Amino acid sequence: MRCVLVSHTHWDREWYRTFEAFRSRLVDTVDRVLELIAADPGFFFQLDGQAIVVEDYLAVRPERREDLIAAVRSGRVALGPWYVQPDSLIPTGETHVRNLLEGRRVAELHGGCSTIAYTPDSFGHPDQFPQLFAGFGLGPFIYWRGNGNEIETLPSDYRWRGADGSEVIACHLARGYFAAWGLAEDTHTAVARLMRLGEDLATGSRRGCILLMNGLDHMLPDANTREVAEALVKATGWEVVRGLLDDYVEDLLPASGRDLDPELPVHSGELLGGRVSNLLPGVWSTHVDLKLANRRCESALLQRVEPFAALSRWLGQCDEHASLRLAWRRLLPNQAHDSICGCSQDRVHEQMTVRFDTTQELAEETTARLLDRLAGLSTDRQASVSADPSRVDVAVWNPHPHSVSGIVRIPLTGFPSFTKRGIAPLLALNLGMEGLTANGRPARLTIDEGNRYPMLRPGQPAHVAEIVVADVPAFGWTRIGLARSPSHPDLIDEAREIAAGAVRVVADDAGLFDVHFGHLVFRGLCALEDHGDRGDTYDFDPVGDGAIELRSVEIERRRHPSGIEELRIERVFEAPRELAADRRTRSAERVPIRVVVRARVAPGIERVDLSVTVDNTARDHRLRMRFPSGRSVERFAAATTFGSRARCTARADGRNWVHPAPGTFPLQGHVEIGDLGVAAPGLIEAEVDPDGTLSLTLLRSVGWLSRSDLDSRPGEAGPSLRTPGAQCLGTIEAQISLYSATEPWRASEAECGLVASGVGEQPSIVPDVAVLRVVPETVELSALKPAEQGDAVVLRLLNPTDTEIVARVEFCRALAGAIADVRAVRLDESVDDFAFVRDAGTLSIALPAHALRSVRIDLRQPRRGST
Repeated sequence: MRCVLVSHTHWDREWYRTFEAFRSRLVDTVDRVLELIAADPGFFFQLDGQAIVVEDYLAVRPERREDLIAAVRSGRVALGPWYVQPDSLIPTGETHVRNLLEGRRVAELHGGCSTIAYTPDSFGHPDQFPQLFAGFGLGPFIYWRGNGNEIETLPSDYRWRGADGSEVIACHLARGYFAAWGLAEDTHTAVARLMRLGEDLATGSRRGCILLMNGLDHMLPDANTREVAEALVKATGWEVVRGLLDDYVEDLLPASGRDLDPELPVHSGELLGGRVSNLLPGVWSTHVDLKLANRRCESALLQRVEPFAALSRWLGQCDEHASLRLAWRRLLPNQAHDSICGCSQDRVHEQMTVRFDTTQELAEETTARLLDRLAGLSTDRQASVSADPSRVDVAVWNPHPHSVSGIVRIPLTGFPSFTKRGIAPLLALNLGMEGLTANGRPARLTIDEGNRYPMLRPGQPAHVAEIVVADVPAFGWTRIGLARSPSHPDLIDEAREIAAGAVRVVADDAGLFDVHFGHLVFRGLCALEDHGDRGDTYDFDPVGDGAIELRSVEIERRRHPSGIEELRIERVFEAPRELAADRRTRSAERVPIRVVVRARVAPGIERVDLSVTVDNTARDHRLRMRFPSGRSVERFAAATTFGSRARCTARADGRNWVHPAPGTFPLQGHVEIGDLGVAAPGLIEAEVDPDGTLSLTLLRSVGWLSRSDLDSRPGEAGPSLRTPGAQCLGTIEAQISLYSATEPWRASEAECGLVASGVGEQPSIVPDVAVLRVVPETVELSALKPAEQGDAVVLRLLNPTDTEIVARVEFCRALAGAIADVRAVRLDESVDDFAFVRDAGTLSIALPAHALRSVRIDLRQPRRGST
C-alpha cells in the first residue's frame, strides 16, 4: 500500500479569535515551516489552499520573502488556488471566479499556484463546482463535508459530475483533514496510531493509496515526520511518501488530452448531506446582516462596476482595473467560511462590517465616476450651465443586457458642492424647491434623512427624486430633464389597494397581501412564523410551535401622480424576550417586534417590490416570512451557484446521518414555485413545504458560537464562546420582489435597478441605443468585465435552463467597430476551444444546459490611462 503523509495547517484567517490574533500564530507557523525546509530535505508543506496567508505573513516578515518564494518554486510549499478559503454556498459563482483569479495571481507572484481544488472545511458544495474547477484547470477536488447516502457506495476517489456535465475527480477525506494531526513524540506510539488509521482508510481505496493529513486548525507542523515515516515503513512495509496533495493524486490525473478514468464511479449533483460529517446548515441564516451586506457588495461589483468598467475600456475611456482589484481585495477576505457564515466571535464580524462598508463605497463611487465620464462629463463632473437654471439633465443607465423599465432614485446633491461655475446643478434644485418634473411628468420627492449638504440650512429637507423611466435600452441610457415645478405630493389615505397595469396588491385586516398578476392571484403573503432557537451560530434548534402574537396593524396608502403607488403595513407582534433558564422553553416576559413592509408598484414594471424592515428586540429565535404559492408542489426551481436548479419538497432520508438532514436549503437570490416567483437577494436560507409555501428566514438570533447540548447536531462545532452580537438586535432591512415565475430575469432587474449620472455635451455613448444586448432573455449575462491581462474585455454567458440555447450578443456600432478579435476562453481567461459565430455586430454562441461560455474581446484602440 502507498501512503502519502501531508504536513499542513488549516488556516481560518479569523474565527474564535480575530485576524491579528491568528496572524500572530501564522507568523510562528510559517517561521517553523521555513526552518524545517532548511533542516529537512524531505519536508513538504501544504499551506491550506489559499494565497492570502502569504501576504498576511510577509506583511510582518518581509525579510523572509525570498526564502518563501524559493520554497514554493522548488515544490516544497504549495500555495493556492484560492485567494481565501471560501464558504462554497453563500458567495455567488462569479465571486468564486474572482477568488480563484486573485488566488492565482498572488500565488504566482510568490512562486507558483497549486492546481489542487482543495476545499477541506466548507459546509457543503454546489453542483457547479466541477464546471468552475474545469474552467481553471483545477483538480482533483479534495474535501471533507457534504455527502449524503451516496457516500455508502462511493470509494474515496470518484468522478463528480456537475450540472453542465463537467467532471472533476473528487477525493473524500473520510476522516477529515486532521486525521493524522499531532504525531506523538514517541515514535512507536505515533506509528501505532498511523497503522490503525491507514488500515481504516484503506477500506475506501480502490487503488491502494491512502492520504494521511498531518495537521489541524492553526497548528504548527510536526517536526518528527521523517522519523515517524521511516518507522512506519519498517513496521508495515508500506511505501510511505512525505509530500503534498499532488503526490496523492498523481496517478489519478489523466494523460494530456484524455478523459478521466472511466472505471471510477460517478456522482452527480450538489454535496449537501450530513451522512459522515456535520453539515452545519444553520450558518445560512446566522448573522443575516452580514449576508445582506455581502450580496449588496457582490451586486454592486458584478452588475454595475465591472460591466461599466468594461464598456469604458471598450470605448477608450478611463481604465478602472486597479479600482476593481482594490474593491475585490476588500470583499474577498469576508468570503472565508467562518467569516461570511457568521460563526466567529463578535469582534470578527464587527471588523467584517467595515470591509463591507469600504467595498460598497468603492463600488458606488467608481460606478459614479465611470457613468459620468461615459455620459460626457469632464473631471470636474459638472454639467454646463443651462440657460434655464431650473432645469438639469441627467442620464438614466440600465445595467442589464435587455431593455428595462424601472424606478430610479436621483439624490439632488452634488460632489463637490461648489465649482468655478457655482453650485452643483442638482444641489441647486434642492434650494427652495416646491416640486419637480422629469421630462415634463411629475417626479416623486422623498426625504433623505441620512445626508445633509453644505448649502442646506438646518430644517431644510434633502430631497431624492424618484421617477419612472420606461424602456431604457440594454446597457444604454436615456436623457431625463429635471425641472422645478409646483408641488406634486403623495395622496395619502388608509385604503388597502394599489395597482399599476395588470399588477395589483390588496392588504387585509391582518396586514397580509393578496397579489394579482393579471389572472394570477396569490393570497395571504407575508405571514410571519417565529420559533424559539436554542441553537448556536452553526445550527438551528427549534423551541415552540412557531406561533407569534399579532398586537396591532397600521395601513397607509400613498399614491403619486407619477404612477408610483405604495402600501405601508406596520405590524407589531409580541414574542418571548429570550429562552427560559432551562433552554427548553421560552421566557414568559414578552417584547414587541415591529415589522414594516412597504409594497410598491409602478407603471410598466411587472413585479411587486417589498421593502421589509424588522426591529428585532427578542433573543434566541428564528423569524421567517411565508409566501404561499396557492398550489401543492413536489418540485420547484431555485437559484443556486451559477444558475437555477430543480429542488424537491421531500426531505432527504437522513436516518443514518451524523447530522440530521435539513429541510432548508441555501438560496442564491430567487425561487419559482408554481406560478409565483420570489426574489430575495441576501436572504440565504429558505424552505418550501409540499403545500407550495415558501418560508424565507428574515433573521436568526443566537447567543453562542457553539454549544454541546443541541438536539439538531451531535457535539460541538467550535469553541463554546458567547456571541451576543449574533442575536442581531436592532434593525434588519431586506428587499424582496414578487413576479410571474415565467419571467425569472425579473429577479435580476429588481436586485440591480436603474442608476443615474450627470450628462455632458459629448457622451461616449449616444442615448436611447442598445449598447450590448443578449437574447433571449432567459440567457444570463454572467460577467462583463475588463480582462485580467491586456487591452480586452471578457464576456460570459450562462444558460440556467435544462435545454441547450443558442444565444446572440448584439453590439452597437461603436462597440462593434472597436473589436480587433474575439477568442473563446475559460473561466481563468486562458484559451478555450468551443465554437461561436461572429459577424460585424453580433456573436452567436451555443450554450448547453447549465453551461458557462466566455469570450475575450480584444480591442483596437490603445487604452487611455486613468484620469
